[in-house]
Amino acid sequence: MVDQVLPVLTGRFRRALVIFNPTAGSRHRRRLDAALGGIGCPYELKLTERRGDAEEAARTAAEQGYDLVVVGGGDGTINEVANGLAAGAGAPPLAVIPLGSANVTAAEIGLSHLPEALSRLLARGRRKTVRLGWTGERYFVLMASVGLDAEVVRGLDPALKRRIGRTAYLFEALRRVLRYDFPEFSVVIDGIPHRARMAVVCRARHYGGPFELAPAADMGDERLHVALLRRGGLLAMLRYGLSLAGGRLSRLADVEMVSGTVVSIDGPAGAPVQADGDLIGETPIEITVSRRTIDLMVP
Repeated sequence: MVDQVLPVLTGRFRRALVIFNPTAGSRHRRRLDAALGGIGCPYELKLTERRGDAEEAARTAAEQGYDLVVVGGGDGTINEVANGLAAGAGAPPLAVIPLGSANVTAAEIGLSHLPEALSRLLARGRRKTVRLGWTGERYFVLMASVGLDAEVVRGLDPALKRRIGRTAYLFEALRRVLRYDFPEFSVVIDGIPHRARMAVVCRARHYGGPFELAPAADMGDERLHVALLRRGGLLAMLRYGLSLAGGRLSRLADVEMVSGTVVSIDGPAGAPVQADGDLIGETPIEITVSRRTIDLMVP
């Protein structure tokens, strides 16, 4: 449903659709309202009620006369909106108000979390054409992966995530790592076979928030950058985590970065696959870069 229509001073855009999940809580709603104070054009606020609402609203945005879509949320909500824009015709550009747990998209484009960031973005920002990753059923903006992080996403309690944010991932990771058996995955990149205990297929440089994993990645190019983590177990994961936080993960001897255009991943039956922080399926899976693009407003 459309929650409200608020006319404000007209700027670069004529009419915006703002998509927000009200289950994010009152704190995020206050941050959203503060950011929208400087949007600079008339807008309509769409409050989602169930999974798929954001995607449907974005898919029909152009035919409804919107020339801008604004999403207030985290990377999962951005993913849903991106899937909708990619499926629609003549899709308007997408602007982000980072309100989620990790906000990898915001880190990738250098977007501030301050309320006034949206007005600056829309007044002086530029459009970046983003090539979306494709898993055979869904598009993704940032990354897709198999291994421990996908298991963490599968086991994450959504209510806990809403209460404590990014820390919920840490709690679930600690719980999972003690009983996870770290199976080996077959990862074929442009026909060349590799093995890994965890594989992250990146469209963006950042992963898990402000941490850089794939320095050569660019959401605008046609290549996938795959981080292959060779070892499993608690000590290896702690070492990988500390190296990621220190910006050194891609330089470790037992981590290989391989770029390509087609990535096929196979593993144990039922092994989960996550993309942009949400479960999207199970192995085997083939990942490519789609011809479909969206325009993302960047500072």
